[in-house]
Amino acid sequence: MISWNLLGVLLWVVVILYFVFVVQNIRKRRITMIIKKHRQFSWPNFLIDIIEVAALLVGIVWLFGKTMLDNPDLDDTTKIKSHITYEPIVMNPGEGNSSYVTIDSKKKRISTQTFTYYRPGKKIKVSSDFATVAYGKSPLDLNAAKIPYDKKQLQTMDRKYQRAYVAIYTANYKKVWQNGIGMHAGHNATRYYLIRIPDSSFIREKEKIK
Repeated sequence: MISWNLLGVLLWVVVILYFVFVVQNIRKRRITMIIKKHRQFSWPNFLIDIIEVAALLVGIVWLFGKTMLDNPDLDDTTKIKSHITYEPIVMNPGEGNSSYVTIDSKKKRISTQTFTYYRPGKKIKVSSDFATVAYGKSPLDLNAAKIPYDKKQLQTMDRKYQRAYVAIYTANYKKVWQNGIGMHAGHNATRYYLIRIPDSSFIREKEKIK
């Protein structure tokens, strides 16, 4: 089966060929105008230049947005296929008090954090750009609100794992032509980690100042 992503490749080829055409066409019309009309400038010729260049820029910006700046609607089931996996986490004795999560922070203008949690025999680190830590009565916080978690299912997991688990949301682009335009068909759209713990006392913070 031919991948829909070839559609995106074809569109970029068309844009590149159109760019070559615009450059050659502008050059040809300018040379013709100088040789036949002995003029360096004419409004009709200038307007054609503007239209061709504008069409080229619109095509490049639109295709670049589809390819590099795509921000899919995670609720759009025609383009996105998603699933959620739930994994229990374990406490890490570490230094000082036991904890479920360790937060590493860097003091910078644009702050960054790394969350570290533990599964049996495994240590996992995730960026705060794609993860959040939820504690207390509600299994969701404001950061996780952008992800279509099922709150009732999370409450069920609360009871099953005593509020100590991670809900990993994975969304993939479906293999449809709409996603092929940006060459995303069949690729991962996002993966988000909702780290659930009983309360804030199970968080250990470690600051790094550089």
